[in-house]
Amino acid sequence: MKVIAVISAMIVAGIGASATAQESPNLSAAYVRCMERAGGNTVQSGVCTQRESAVQDDRLNKSYQQVMRQLASRPAAKIALRDQQRRWIRERDYSCKINGDTIDTGCIVTKTALRADELERQVRF
Repeated sequence: MKVIAVISAMIVAGIGASATAQESPNLSAAYVRCMERAGGNTVQSGVCTQRESAVQDDRLNKSYQQVMRQLASRPAAKIALRDQQRRWIRERDYSCKINGDTIDTGCIVTKTALRADELERQVRF
C-alpha cells in the first residue's frame, strides 16, 4: 500500500516511469500495451506504472501470504521469511531511488514483479 501512495505522489509531481516493459517477462501484457501507447508521455507512462504497480503488489502480497501459511508449523522459517521480505523492500526502495526523494517507478514495478515470481516459485500446490 505504501508503494501505491508513493507512486501516486510521484505521478502528481510529474515524475514518470521508465520504459521497463521490455525488460521483464513478468509484467502484465496490459502494462506492456499501455507503455507502448504512452510512448514518451510522462504522465501517461505514470498512469500505466501506477496500474501495474497495483497488479504486481497484489501478486507479491498473495504469494507472500501463501508461503507464510505454508510455514505455519515452522515459526523460525516464518520469521526468516518476514525478515528477508523486509530487507528486500529496503533494498528495492534504495536501489530504485534516483536522488533524494525521486524514485524510478518503473524500477519499483519490475523489482516487485521479479520478487513476486520468486515467492510464487516457493508456493507448494
